[in-house]
Amino acid sequence: MKEKKFVLFLHSGAYDKLYQAIMLAVTAASMGQKVYIFLFFWALRKFVNDNLDEITFPADLHEEEKRLLEAVPRGSSNMLKEILQEVSGMGNLKIYACSGMVKLMELDEELVKSRVDDIIGLPTMLKMAEGAETQLYI
Repeated sequence: MKEKKFVLFLHSGAYDKLYQAIMLAVTAASMGQKVYIFLFFWALRKFVNDNLDEITFPADLHEEEKRLLEAVPRGSSNMLKEILQEVSGMGNLKIYACSGMVKLMELDEELVKSRVDDIIGLPTMLKMAEGAETQLYI
């Protein structure tokens, strides 16, 4: 039987998008799918700076959107980080940083490696994503 894969290409560092992406990833992993999260730009920066649970609002956010965002369930101050760590322990959820983004954003490579499973290039990411039932760009 073919292994089911769920792939997320994360670009945004906005809390609402990260929250949704992480909830989708942990749900898919909990259902037995192999989950790959590939990090770029502001999502990568959030993971590296270890502030996934920091809620920031874009300047153009309307009051209704802000009210909805504030209603998003939050447990501890590190809820998203803790959920990811717990589900990653199952072995079928892996998080990768884009090597080009690490260089472009001038991030400390050792620090990045301490926050993700590995730093890889785009060709490797695309090869890993081949045949995935679900691929999302957030």
